[in-house]
Amino acid sequence: MPRHQFANAVWQEENVMEAADFRQLLTNNPKLQQWIDQSENLSFNILHADTSQVGKEVLWGSLIYKQSRHARDAQDVFHFYVSPDLLVTSTLDFEEDMDMPRHLMIQQMEHAESPLEVMMILLGGMVGSVLHKIDGFEERLHHLLWNIKEHNNRQTLEKIEEVRHEILLWKHLIMGFREISMAIEETFGEVVREGREYKRTSKRIDRCVMLVESYEDEIGNMVNMEDVVANYRGNEIVKTLTVLTTLFTPVMAWGALWGMNFRVMPELDLRYGYAISLAVILSSTFMLYLYFRQKGWTGDILRSIDSKTKRKQRQD
Repeated sequence: MPRHQFANAVWQEENVMEAADFRQLLTNNPKLQQWIDQSENLSFNILHADTSQVGKEVLWGSLIYKQSRHARDAQDVFHFYVSPDLLVTSTLDFEEDMDMPRHLMIQQMEHAESPLEVMMILLGGMVGSVLHKIDGFEERLHHLLWNIKEHNNRQTLEKIEEVRHEILLWKHLIMGFREISMAIEETFGEVVREGREYKRTSKRIDRCVMLVESYEDEIGNMVNMEDVVANYRGNEIVKTLTVLTTLFTPVMAWGALWGMNFRVMPELDLRYGYAISLAVILSSTFMLYLYFRQKGWTGDILRSIDSKTKRKQRQD
């Protein structure tokens, strides 16, 4: 298996968790053995620390560093064991991710002060890959922000739900990196905070956290905006139906009155009864409309119709 000997650190990669080196590292530690047994089908992060011996602290676990937004099982897991003297990890497919150039990371590791720093370089490469993918997410979020203004419909709402789910995945992913960064300081002491790579990777993780939290706030504002628009439209629909129903009340009332089948109805003998009935219906409807207009109950409806007409004329 690949074994990298640096000036101040040793990093060994293993293809599978069942490799002998993983088993031989802590043969007397049942937690490590249990972790190795579980690692084959892991779908969640695991982190263990052994601080029972001063100067011989160890940290091991598994980290989901890639997660597809389309499929639950499409994820990549990174297994690691790190001590002050040695770093053992599962093999990383650097060629698959252009954001993690292997040769540049190896060169960076040559100047690492300890296996802990090598570990932080690996985490930094993973977090950098996440940051580049978040840039693509930011672009989709920007388009969606304008779609809410220009094309607020069911498809836009579905897209909001999609990005909301995606930001939750990003948040869950970054929590794993942040936990490892904190666990390294907890396990090996505050002295690790002085390491250059630890500082750099921690800042990169903090940047990820800041971006994800900011985007989460934006999506929350989108959802609130969508709720406001949906409520406004619903109120406008109810208002329009109410106004239209009320405007047609004179038609229904006079029609019901003159549609009665009583034997004695004086209006039946009027020469111009038909014209008079139309005039009564139209005038009462118009008076009702003027009353609504005076109260301001039809303003938004008429403006909405007028704006749609002008928009259609511009498109034509």
